Amino acid sequence: MKTRLQNGFGILLILSFFGYAIFSSLSRKQFLDNLLLYSGLFVLFLGFYWIADYSRKKELQLFPEWLSFKTQAKPHILAWLLVGVALRLVFLWDTPNLSQDFFRFIWDGHMLLNGYNPYLYLPDELIATGVDFIPNADLLHASMGELSSGHYTNYPPFNQLFFAAAAFLGGNSIVMTVVWMRIFIIVSEVLIFLYGIKLLRILGKPEQLILLYYLNPFILIELTGNLHWEGVMACLMLIGVYHFICYDRIKSPIYLGLGVLLKLLPVIIFPLLLKSLKWRKLFLFFGILAIVVIAGFAPFLSEELFEKYGSSVGLWFNSFEFNASVYYVIRAIGYEVTGYNIIGTVGKILPLITLASVILMAVLRKNQFPEILLGSILFSFTIYLLLSTTVHPWYLTIPLLFSVFTRYRYMMVWSFLVFVSYSAYSNASYQENLWWIAVEYLCVVGMLVFELLSRKRNKDLMLN
Repeated sequence: MKTRLQNGFGILLILSFFGYAIFSSLSRKQFLDNLLLYSGLFVLFLGFYWIADYSRKKELQLFPEWLSFKTQAKPHILAWLLVGVALRLVFLWDTPNLSQDFFRFIWDGHMLLNGYNPYLYLPDELIATGVDFIPNADLLHASMGELSSGHYTNYPPFNQLFFAAAAFLGGNSIVMTVVWMRIFIIVSEVLIFLYGIKLLRILGKPEQLILLYYLNPFILIELTGNLHWEGVMACLMLIGVYHFICYDRIKSPIYLGLGVLLKLLPVIIFPLLLKSLKWRKLFLFFGILAIVVIAGFAPFLSEELFEKYGSSVGLWFNSFEFNASVYYVIRAIGYEVTGYNIIGTVGKILPLITLASVILMAVLRKNQFPEILLGSILFSFTIYLLLSTTVHPWYLTIPLLFSVFTRYRYMMVWSFLVFVSYSAYSNASYQENLWWIAVEYLCVVGMLVFELLSRKRNKDLMLN
């Protein structure tokens, strides 16, 4: 059986290499081709996980001892780590095929590198007056799309620092700048793998569970392949939560603060941390966190910053719509009742419901216990996404990661089905196919309800 598993591992690895290489060559307009290939990659991923799980249960050592490299790490840990890195390197020299956001990343990076505050200038305005300090300015501007070029940047300071570092290292080459961005993201993914295993050991859970995130095609394609920085945010957030669970009240707020400076979303979990902090530690914890965040924004502060940055962030609540669930139902009802799109009103109310839900979980759940805290983080982001007006696929990164440390697997289903949202790009008008969206959310919510009911049934059986 050991030989069969080793052969199966080799076959899966070769097929995965070819699968990701082919995927990176496709356009997002080729929806059915992408969906079929994505489905195939998901099957290969499940094969990897089955091999890891089966070999653990049967205590089979599939990989040679020399893989340990004189370290204390087990051979299978290093083997899976290297597999993940190798598959990510397939994308190294490719430009993203599902997203054009990276053109704005490069633009912002060169803005900061040349001493300009990226929060204060529109690409449309700069290109009209002539931009000689941004290499390939015309190409970047034309490729980022009207939605990006006509709005102020909404990427927080730490993210801007990564953009500038990649622009510096990549120079005038778009491809080399992309390569450096990808290297930063791959390093963060490696850290997620390592800290994920450390956290699983603390929880007494099998180490191979981290593969549900680390080798998931959704993660490889959206983060490494298409340069979405949610992976770096997830890394900082995971390290922050890890240190919080380990009672390190200095390192934890530093990493969580950096997470906020990369993407604002980690603020969602702050109410969940309160029960574990006594008054003195609470002020120390949030004091350090506030210092990190303020220090990050300080170099960019100006009278215009809050207005322009706020207007850009506000678009995600009051204007943009994509792959939503609850909001689309409310929107349809709104059209019937009022005759127009009520996003301006609903977009302000839904975040308040999310906030109230998180506060309720902070009050009612025993978040001082690690497993319950991790579950609360998962549910907080799930509620946030279900009530959002815009749910791009890569937004699932955080809840998918934290689901690994819980008993819930509905995020696995979602990480597969969210790909159907790309059907919108298969037509010239970018119209979403609401049947695809309905299938996505019916399956995800159905799986969530099933898991919640199953857990309740198991608890009742234990009590009886």
